[in-house]
Amino acid sequence: MAKKSVLIVGEDPALIDFGAPDAPKNIDAAKIMAGLNDSVARLQAAGHEAELLLTQDAASVEAQVSRALKGRTYDVIVIGAGLRTLPAMTDQFEQLMNVLRDKAPRAKLAFNSRPDDSDAAARRWL
Repeated sequence: MAKKSVLIVGEDPALIDFGAPDAPKNIDAAKIMAGLNDSVARLQAAGHEAELLLTQDAASVEAQVSRALKGRTYDVIVIGAGLRTLPAMTDQFEQLMNVLRDKAPRAKLAFNSRPDDSDAAARRWL
């Protein structure tokens, strides 16, 4: 299989309010980071280029993603479940989807269900 490139995008877990009523249970920032880093490591071990982008907020997500995409082409972009499912992330998710549509129109989009299955989500499109 040819070497492919993957970008995993998720909200910086240090910024997530795990005490919010709609926050996932039995998880914290350390568990999220461990899962994301493990996914990146598995993709790299399989011979792919893989990077992680942790977003900050709706106001800065366009600039963050634009910087990450400048001069790069990704085969697959994985979007984290937290950005998609937490109501507090709706504005940021919308900003993210629109910047990806504009700046990475050829990339396949994948969606994880947990931080530690981001590599499986990417492999569906690799």
